[in-house]
Amino acid sequence: MSQRLKKAAVISAIAIASAAATIGLSQFRFFELLKLKAQDVHFVLRGTRPVNDIVILGIDNDTLDRLLKPSLYWHDYYAEAMTAAAEAGAKTFVLDVTFAIPVANYEKDNPPHLDSDLAGAFSAASQTMPVVCAFVPEAMGAQREALGAVPLNMIAGALGLSAFANLTDDPDAFVRTQELIEAPDPKDPSRPLTRGMALLAAEKFLGVEAQFRGGDLYLGNRRLPVNKDRELTINFAGPPETVPRVSLYKFLEAAENKDMTTLRKWVEGKVVLLGPDNSGDRHNTPFYTVFAGSRYTTPGVEVHANTLHTLLTGDFLQPVPDWVRGLCLLLAAGISVTMAASFAPSRTAVWSLLALVASLGATHLLFRLGWLLSSSEVLIAYGFALLGGMIYRFATAERKSSFFRSAVALFVGKQVAHSLDQSQTISLIGKRQTVTIVFTDIRGFTAFCESKDPALVVDLLNSYMQTMVSIIVNYSGHVNKFIGDGILAVFSDDDEGAKQGDHAFRAVACATEMVKAQAGDFKTGAGIHSGEVVIGNVGSSDKMEFTVLGDTVNLASRLESLNKEQKTKLLLSEATREMSGAGIDTVYIGEVPVRGKTEPMKLYTVKSLTEAA
Repeated sequence: MSQRLKKAAVISAIAIASAAATIGLSQFRFFELLKLKAQDVHFVLRGTRPVNDIVILGIDNDTLDRLLKPSLYWHDYYAEAMTAAAEAGAKTFVLDVTFAIPVANYEKDNPPHLDSDLAGAFSAASQTMPVVCAFVPEAMGAQREALGAVPLNMIAGALGLSAFANLTDDPDAFVRTQELIEAPDPKDPSRPLTRGMALLAAEKFLGVEAQFRGGDLYLGNRRLPVNKDRELTINFAGPPETVPRVSLYKFLEAAENKDMTTLRKWVEGKVVLLGPDNSGDRHNTPFYTVFAGSRYTTPGVEVHANTLHTLLTGDFLQPVPDWVRGLCLLLAAGISVTMAASFAPSRTAVWSLLALVASLGATHLLFRLGWLLSSSEVLIAYGFALLGGMIYRFATAERKSSFFRSAVALFVGKQVAHSLDQSQTISLIGKRQTVTIVFTDIRGFTAFCESKDPALVVDLLNSYMQTMVSIIVNYSGHVNKFIGDGILAVFSDDDEGAKQGDHAFRAVACATEMVKAQAGDFKTGAGIHSGEVVIGNVGSSDKMEFTVLGDTVNLASRLESLNKEQKTKLLLSEATREMSGAGIDTVYIGEVPVRGKTEPMKLYTVKSLTEAA
């Protein structure tokens, strides 16, 4: 298998494993809660949406303060509100208040007609406005006999207008879904099924009936995306108090004053939900905040209102199909591991962040379109794959890359290796550049070798070269090549840490230290010249070499060879002396004929070398 196919197979395996691990972890409580919290973030980012067809008559603190008698005996207030809403043109009325036992059972002296009066108002209002009455199934189970004595419950049950008021809590005690209807009885498929308040109110408002068809729940011709427990994800319109509301006290006050204009403005053509709107019945919903307190939680009646709003608008939220979920997680993991395994760490960090932001943005766009793809699962799959890709890269590709970079740096120099690594291209190109060339040679090396064992000569030469190259590197120059026992070094403005135009100064200082250096029995001579060269790759596509060409190189070599004749250790040209500035003290040697030049050249040496001699 080729390296490319092997790499593709490993990347694919990491992506598949990351997606599978993410799906597997979703079964654990921590990751389940993380998924739910990530879903909540979408609501916060999306913000508030208007609610037009629903209004809440809230039993708020103002109502509790102004209606002086205990709320157990508010039957006449509910009856008055119900009657006024019907007269003002409300389309449906939901009474989110339960009546477990008759009023007389609370207090023997209490007027027993309160129950019958409320039942009478219910019957009258239901002629023009369906009235949905809440009950709590748990209370019915515990007090079934007493419930039968409450006239409102009996009439509402007979007319099919009773609905359960229970809210559905998630494991973290947040309300995000709502059970809409009880499960069908396979033994008695014709038995009427009890609805939740929101579903029954939606049926009455729309004039259609919810039915199971082929295992799916429909409201009219609209399929409701419920889970196996018949729970609908609530598309909350906003944080607490998003749904329009009117204080029950103010509504009763307007009814008492026969202010039909105001009453119609509040409820005409709408679903009216009457229920507690104070601190007694509040719940955590997706529009959470970092603050605590009842004002930051949502009343139960408003949760029902949001469920109803979701049903009326058809703006549903439903999980993407399992195959889409798996494919999206696989895609996110594949992008992540490919970048981690292919890009350099710095590029991986940048592109991974951009890709992750794009992925999370895509999950939010899907949310706005009504599809739930967990951003936390995308993030986890992405993270697993990124980690796997980085491990793979550093275990294989990075190790090989490091080896080849080291090899290139060793044979052609660090500067060339860095240039190749940055450009990622190898081509036969060159450029003209003003540089300073240092050419060094070992004095008397040929004679030295005649009487020495070749292995010893090699060892000594390597030790010498190690010393010389270290000095060149310290001055930010780079060794272009070794020529026998000689060294060709180049100093330019492109050197790492170089200052503009300081290459001549660094070259002279470097050569001076090389000449003075203790390198065994070897003595070093140096020639330095500054000028324009052609620097770049020469050769062919099969074999090329990075080198410097031009008369400047030749002159530096010839100056080095003149050291023996001039009885010096270092010679530099007038061009180098002028470019090196006042930082180097030099001694004028004179005008000396140089092979290849028609006119004699002015030559100099470093003063400290003459003093040492």
